[in-house]
Amino acid sequence: MNKTISILRILIIFALCGFAFLFLFGEEQDENLLTWTFRFVIDKTIGIGTVFLIARLYKRWSKIDPWFIAYDKMCDEVMDKPNPTQL
Repeated sequence: MNKTISILRILIIFALCGFAFLFLFGEEQDENLLTWTFRFVIDKTIGIGTVFLIARLYKRWSKIDPWFIAYDKMCDEVMDKPNPTQL
């Protein structure tokens, strides 16, 4: 059950990332300038809001989910001992 919840959380994060990517980097195709501007502002606002939601969910889940905790620990170890050939 715990693995299923962890996988679902990761899938939610990935789905939200794809959603945010589409809204942030999508291109408007309207010819009317007012409509184009309105849709541009709304789409980018939704994209930025989604990124904010991703950050909040990750911050919350990284404290309680064992897979997120392990990922954070692995990242911390790499930052403490970087690969000398990559410096």
